[in-house]
Amino acid sequence: MFRFRSQKKRHIPEINMTPMIDVVLQLVIFFVVTTTFISVESGAQVNLPSADFSRIEEAKTITVTITENNSIYIDGALVDEKELAQVAVAEVRQNPQAMVVIEADKNVLHGKVVRVMDILRKSGAEKMAIATQPTEGR
Repeated sequence: MFRFRSQKKRHIPEINMTPMIDVVLQLVIFFVVTTTFISVESGAQVNLPSADFSRIEEAKTITVTITENNSIYIDGALVDEKELAQVAVAEVRQNPQAMVVIEADKNVLHGKVVRVMDILRKSGAEKMAIATQPTEGR
């Protein structure tokens, strides 16, 4: 009698690269598209102070920028301290639940920041935050 040996073909595992290539290409396209939308939000350049933790809830924000030379900008528009109250009232009426983010240069005196915060509070702004940048090494 004949004896047949069962011939088992060794199955060599293969990694299908097609899905991995698809994912990598989608990530590349995503990063290319998102980096083209990054732009400077205001015309003023400020050096923010550092903090251990800074996060703002995603909502409509009104950005108030105080530059090193004490210039004040609201959403990129230059205003003086006298106009600040009028412009702030209009912005807060338009967006009553908006968060007011104060981007003050780290070299601006605290008294100036407090005066601006007082004006904003009197204008009806209820939610305020001071923008910082993360501490180096964290």
